[in-house]
Amino acid sequence: MITYNFTFKGEKSLRFEVNETESTSIESPDQPIDEWLKLENGKCDGCEIPKGDRKTCPAALSIQPILSKFTDKTSHEIVKVTVEINDFEIHASMPAQNAVRSLMGLRLALSDCHIMKMLRPMASFHVPFGGIDHSHFRFVGMYLTGQYLRRDRGHCSNGNLSGLRDFINSLHNVNTKLSKRIALGTEKDTTNNSLVILDTLTSILKMDIDASLIRLKPYFKTYLE
Repeated sequence: MITYNFTFKGEKSLRFEVNETESTSIESPDQPIDEWLKLENGKCDGCEIPKGDRKTCPAALSIQPILSKFTDKTSHEIVKVTVEINDFEIHASMPAQNAVRSLMGLRLALSDCHIMKMLRPMASFHVPFGGIDHSHFRFVGMYLTGQYLRRDRGHCSNGNLSGLRDFINSLHNVNTKLSKRIALGTEKDTTNNSLVILDTLTSILKMDIDASLIRLKPYFKTYLE
């Protein structure tokens, strides 16, 4: 279980619990569905969910609990955050958009969106508040590990990074659609800006993977001797 506690000055804490082994996009049959959550309202091109299989966009539903708690917050409002992961805690103080970005990324990876769920290995080894180079390292490591395991099972695999570029392009497209949905479901800008930050990380990686690997190269000096 991963727990996020957000504390704004003079207010009660907001607590979110995420089970990293369960989906964050399970529909409730009796729950009213807001317009921005409906699958057919802004469905992604290439979405693999057959019409009639579910009523809501799984990515949108996964972050709905965040929107419901943060609609009265602004993106640059400072919040104290405590993240509990198994037997350790991480404490930080930062703008709300950065804190929400981390929780949003975790919940999106655990959704049943066929693009987002490819990030589940990163959710299983969740590290809050990672920077750009840290995210690049984890993205590349996750992708290459997945390709090795596919090859080991006899599946088709791609040992270079062209497949990662394709995946990040798909991820960017989903984030763009999701950002438009969020604009319909929030009054202020915290959650939308958090998605923009999340997408910025993937866009930077998409634009220049080679440059990011050059920046990481000094850490692998012993491998290159």
